[in-house]
This record gives sequence, C-alpha cells and structure tokens, in this order.
Amino acid sequence: MKRPRMIILFLFIVALAFISYHLLYRIEPVNSQTSTPPLHATVFVHGYKGTAVSFRSMLDRFENEHHWGKQALLCKVTKDGRVLTSKTSHYTANDHLFVQVVFENNRANFEDTTYWLSEVMNTLKTHYGIDQVNLVGHSMGGIVSTKFLEDYKQGGKYPHVEKLVVIGSPFKGVKNRDYLKTNTGAATYDLMPNSPAIKQLWANTESFPKHVKTLAIAGVGDQLVNVNSALAIESIVPKENYTESIIVNRNINHSGLHESDEVDAQIGQFLWNEQ
Repeated sequence: MKRPRMIILFLFIVALAFISYHLLYRIEPVNSQTSTPPLHATVFVHGYKGTAVSFRSMLDRFENEHHWGKQALLCKVTKDGRVLTSKTSHYTANDHLFVQVVFENNRANFEDTTYWLSEVMNTLKTHYGIDQVNLVGHSMGGIVSTKFLEDYKQGGKYPHVEKLVVIGSPFKGVKNRDYLKTNTGAATYDLMPNSPAIKQLWANTESFPKHVKTLAIAGVGDQLVNVNSALAIESIVPKENYTESIIVNRNINHSGLHESDEVDAQIGQFLWNEQ
C-alpha cells in the first residue's frame, strides 16, 4: 500500500515543481493592461540606429507643451522579434494616444524591421483593442511604415491606418556615400540608391492603400537625405491624399527634423487639426 502512495506523492511533487517553475520564470512578450485604451493611437517609428531617445523630446513636447495627447505605450521589439510593451502614463478615453516603437536591432534590413512593425501593430489591436492608428516615421522609419502599408493588408490582424507622416525618409536612397561607408548593419545596403530593397518598395506601389492621407516632410539642411528623395513618396500616394512640406531652415539637419517646432506644427495640423 505504501508504494502506490509514494508514487502518487512523487508525481504530485513533480507536477507542483513544474507548475511553480512556469509561473515564476516564464517570459511574457506582452504586458497586457486591465483598462481598455481608446481605439485610436499615433505610432512613432524611429529610423536607422534610432533608440528610445529619437522621439523622446518630440513626444514630450506633444504631451506637455502642445497638449495634443498622452504618451500611452512603449513597444520594445527584441532582437528575436518579441514585442514587450509597457504603459508610460495615465490617460483618459478622450486623449490622443502616442505609442513609441523601439527596435533593439536598429540596423536590421527593411524586410525584418517591417515584419517587427507588423507584430507591434498586431499587438496594439489584439492586446489593447486599438482599431485605428496614424503612423509617424523618421528617416528609415518612414520607409518601414510605407512598406508595412504595402506588404501587410489592413483589417483583421492590424489596426486601420488613417494617416502617414514621413520625416526625412530616403525613398530614393541615401546619397551620402561617406555615411553609408562609415556605418554598419544590413540596413546600410538597403539604404543605398537603387538597392534591391528600394527597388522592391517601388515595385509594390500599387499595394499602397488608396485611402491613407500622407504628409512628407523634407529639409534643405538635411545632410543625409536630399529633398527630392524625401518627397519621392509623392509617386506612391494618390495625388488627392498627398501633402508635402519643405523646411527651409538650413540649420535643421537630419536628426534636427524631429526637434523642430516647425515640424511639430506641421504634424499637429495634419494629424489633429491642432495649431
């Protein structure tokens, strides 16, 4: 009689240890919230070599100076593609939500980065109930946002994209060869003029959604992306949905475009009719 009891006790201890291990040490790729956020958000996508700092000051201005909305979520994508989210502030149902995306591998190619963005978008819809978004991308982030719209059909798994803002995005490639030579990573090849990745982006323009209103921002002081390259998305977006803005201040360089009050004003007006 003792042997069956000992076996049962042993199996119970093993099962208890197994359950305890998974409860204590499992990795959750997404930290879901108990509260349901509003159904609309604006998603900010940094460029090549970008970090959480890239849009930090812009988002701080949008929230604390302009009072256009609240920083709601930070979405970090690990090198192996897991989406880790954290709530960054309290907000109400009436607030515009700002979602910042940060890629741990910030030198990856267009294809991988676009896939990771699609995973973020799926997370926003599946775990947070966000059905509509705007996309704001700086530099390569604008290309990745455009490629997402071309490659991943809206509806079902992803929120509906209403508006797109691209800031200093090299749709014809980066023509500063010294910059490409002195930097590393798969993205440097994709960012070259006439690269296979650039050609693929242009080959798929018919897939760009016809309803997405787009603002392209270029700067004459941008030392990496010339005005023609930054505004080339005009040939992708339907004419009636396209708007462009050229920042003529030569003191505003490539990174300075997301630190500019003038750029802030352009985005506020375009996305939310804010002055």
